[in-house]
Amino acid sequence: MNPSLREKKRELLRSTIEKTAVALVLENGYDNVTVDMICDASLASQRTFFNYFGSKEAAVLGPAPADPDPQIAEDFVHHPQGDVLSDLARMMSRVLSDHGDVDLTLWRDRREIIRSNPQLMKAQAERITEKDEELVALVLRRLEAQQGGPGQPGDRLPDQARLIVNLWWGIVRHAMKLWSTASAADPTTDPQQIIDDLLSLLEKIKEA
Repeated sequence: MNPSLREKKRELLRSTIEKTAVALVLENGYDNVTVDMICDASLASQRTFFNYFGSKEAAVLGPAPADPDPQIAEDFVHHPQGDVLSDLARMMSRVLSDHGDVDLTLWRDRREIIRSNPQLMKAQAERITEKDEELVALVLRRLEAQQGGPGQPGDRLPDQARLIVNLWWGIVRHAMKLWSTASAADPTTDPQQIIDDLLSLLEKIKEA
């Protein structure tokens, strides 16, 4: 079996376990679903389940947001294509496209489950905070590289970096809302086109 086929089978099994876990939780409630139930329904062994996810919580939440490839991150820091917010949006959009298509139905179901469970809301918030800190550090590197160093205290580069990342999250939330609405009317809607349209709109806003 060649590596690419083996990897495809692994991803298919991972996806099956994820969707099964989410479907069971939607039907029975998070506290009433066990790892045994997920394994039985997805025809996966417990060993396979824990190799992929480690816990029921992880299976329901899904994989953590992917990190940009190190070379892509270095290009973001040292080879700007535009302003820092637009470049951040482009970089993270590329990360998303490099890690496969987003299952919109699964995303909606997960969101419903998370919103109704304080434990999962807390775990998801911790994930986002961790990703926030990683992105803030990366954006700060970009700002410092542009200025040739940490800059002066009055520049408040760390505050600038955090604001840029918060603005990026706003773009993400808006993009997901637009994609969710558009996909209801046309399931073939391309999320990348929505991101591109928002980047064009961002350029117009900055010129206003």
